Amino acid sequence: MSGKYAVALDIGTSGIRAQALDMESSKVVSTAITLRHPLPGANVVDHLHFAIEVGEDTAHKLLIDTVNKVISRLDVNPDDIERLAVCGNPIQLSLFQNIEIRDLAYWGENALERMHVIPPSRNSKIIKPGEIGLNINPEADVCIPPAIKHEIGADALAMLVKSYVLEKKGIYLVIDFGTNAEMALVVDGKVYSCSAAAGPAIEGQMIEKGRLASPGTICDFEIADSGWKALVLNDDLIVKEGNTTDPTNGKTLFKGEMGGKSRGITGTGVIAAFSMGLDTGIIKLPKIKSPDHMIHLQDEIYITEKDIVSIGKALGAFRAAYLTLAEEAGILLEDVDETYMAGASGFYVDPHKSLDVGQIPASSSDIYQLGNTSLEMARDIALKPDLLEDLQRIADDMRSNHIMLATSSVFEKIYSLELAVCEQGMPLWMYNNWLNKYGFQRIPPKASKPSVKRIFERDIPELGVDGLRIIGDIGSTLKARFKGCTQCMTCSRKCPENALTIEDGEAIVRTDLCNGMACLKCELSCPEKVFKFRDLLVPNKE
Repeated sequence: MSGKYAVALDIGTSGIRAQALDMESSKVVSTAITLRHPLPGANVVDHLHFAIEVGEDTAHKLLIDTVNKVISRLDVNPDDIERLAVCGNPIQLSLFQNIEIRDLAYWGENALERMHVIPPSRNSKIIKPGEIGLNINPEADVCIPPAIKHEIGADALAMLVKSYVLEKKGIYLVIDFGTNAEMALVVDGKVYSCSAAAGPAIEGQMIEKGRLASPGTICDFEIADSGWKALVLNDDLIVKEGNTTDPTNGKTLFKGEMGGKSRGITGTGVIAAFSMGLDTGIIKLPKIKSPDHMIHLQDEIYITEKDIVSIGKALGAFRAAYLTLAEEAGILLEDVDETYMAGASGFYVDPHKSLDVGQIPASSSDIYQLGNTSLEMARDIALKPDLLEDLQRIADDMRSNHIMLATSSVFEKIYSLELAVCEQGMPLWMYNNWLNKYGFQRIPPKASKPSVKRIFERDIPELGVDGLRIIGDIGSTLKARFKGCTQCMTCSRKCPENALTIEDGEAIVRTDLCNGMACLKCELSCPEKVFKFRDLLVPNKE
C-alpha cells in the first residue's frame, strides 16, 4: 500500500503488538502481533538476565529483528513510514534502543560505581531508525516516551493517561495486568506507584496448557448445565461460547460454537478456573479435589495443582502490592472511588472473579476495563508527537512517590502471608489477624453490587481495514557446537518448551520458546557435561 504511515508499537514482556496508521485519516490500517517475546525467559527479569549474560548487542538484535518482522507484516511499504512510536517498560525500551541496562539490574549507587556503570537518561526522545537498526524510512522519527523509575515506564504512564484519573478529584486505583503488574494509587492527582513482579502465569505462560491471549484460547468460564462453560476467543479476538464440561473428568455436557477449536488457556482463564474452583470446592488450596488432581476443560486442556500454586502466587503479588500502596499513601482501600483494569489480561478477565480472588480490592464498587493502553498510547504519540512533552512532565512529577517493593518491609510482610495462603492453604481470617498484628489495614469487605464498565469489545479496539496478522513463529534462533557432544539428545528431550534441537551436531535454540537462565535443564541434564548454555547464547561460537 502507498501513502504516508505511522506505526504504533507496544513491546510487552510476553509479546509485541504493532499497528500501521494512515497519517492523513488517523485510521488503523492493520495490526500484527507475536505470541511470544524473542528473548529467552518468561518475565522481564529473565530478559534482563539474558541481555547481561550474552551482551546487550545480541539481545538488541534479537528484539529489533522481531520488530522488523512485525512491521513487515503490516502490509505497508516501510519506505512510506514517516513516524514510529513505541511504548513499554524501561527494560524493553532500553533493549530497543540498545542503551545501558545494568543500572536496571543492580541496586545502589555504590554497586554501580564499582562496575563503572553510568545510568543513561530515560527521558523522552526522538531518534532515527538507523541508530537502532529499524528497516523503515531512514528519515522517519522514532518517538520514545519517558520512564518514571527503573521498574516503571511508559506503559504505566499510558494506563494513567488513558484512564484520565490525573485530571479528577478523588481516589483511584489503576492496574496494568501483566507479568510485571504496574499499579498506581492516585489521590486527588497525587500518584503513588509501584511494580509487582506477578510473573508469567498471569498471562498464561509457565502454565502447562497456557498460552497468551490469541485466537483459540480459553479466557473465561461460566457455570452452566452442572458444568463449566468455556468462553473462547475467536479469530477476531471476540469472546464466543465453547463447550460445557464436567471439570472433574472432562466429559462434554454441551457443545458450543467454539467446541473443538481451543488451543490452550490464557492467564485470565486460569484465574477464572481458580475462582470457580474455590467457589465450588474443587480447589482447596493448594490441592485440586478431583480423582486425578486436575481440572479438566474442553479439547483435552487441563489445569494442574502446580498451575494453581503458580497463579496463586501471581494473584498474591497483586494484593500485596495494592495493600502496600494503600499503607504508604495512608488511605483505606474501601475509600477508593474507582478501579481501572488495563492490559489484555485486565480486559479479558471477569472483574467479579478478580474481586473474589483478590486481584483487585474486594471493595471495588466501580470498575472500568480499559484494554491495551500501552498500544493506544503509542498510537497517540505516533499521530501527535508533541505528547512526549506532556508525558515527560507527568513522569517528572511521579518520580518522588514511587515505592520500591523489593525494599519495602510492608510488602515483604504481606507477601509472606500470600505465600502461606497459596502454598499452605492459610484461611483469610488468619491472614487478617496477621495484618492486624503488623498494624496494617485488613482486607476490605466485598462490594455488594459492583458496577463493571467495559470500554471496548476487545483489548485492541480497532484491528484496521486489513485486519489482524498473528506471527506464531518469530524465527529467532541461536546456534552452537559443543566439543565432546555425543548427540545423545538428552538435552533436547529434557527441554520443557521443546525449544532445543540437535541437527548434525549443532545445538539450535528457538529463543522465543526458551525459558532462559531460569531453567538450564539442557545444561544440567547433559551426561557428558559439555553443554554450556552461556556459550550457546553467543552467536556463531563453536
